[in-house]
Amino acid sequence: MHMFDTIMAILTISAAAIIIPRMMIDWQRCREFIREDDEESLRQFVAEQKRWIARHGISAMGAIGVVAIITCTAGMASFEKLAGVTTAYGMMTLTFAFIESLMAFRAENRLQARTVSAREVREFGN
Repeated sequence: MHMFDTIMAILTISAAAIIIPRMMIDWQRCREFIREDDEESLRQFVAEQKRWIARHGISAMGAIGVVAIITCTAGMASFEKLAGVTTAYGMMTLTFAFIESLMAFRAENRLQARTVSAREVREFGN
């Protein structure tokens, strides 16, 4: 492996080792906010998740850009392994963005259901 391949592999593994536990903690927080019916915390949680989705998307776009440069530029054939590791990183970050979007969707869905129920109760009383 070249030095860049090794650095990218370490970056990929490190990112996964940091982000996966954070996502598990976020999932537990989301469940707790839903169970407690804490609207303000859910709104904050959704905003945080949207920021994480954007971060993951930007990382994936950067990875795609690096792979495109390596594969389309003449003389970069010796960096094929780097392109492979970077592709794995890009796929991983897209997967993280998808999982974060599922959590945000669940929290937003709960917020909307709560808003609709409150509106129905007010309309029923009139």
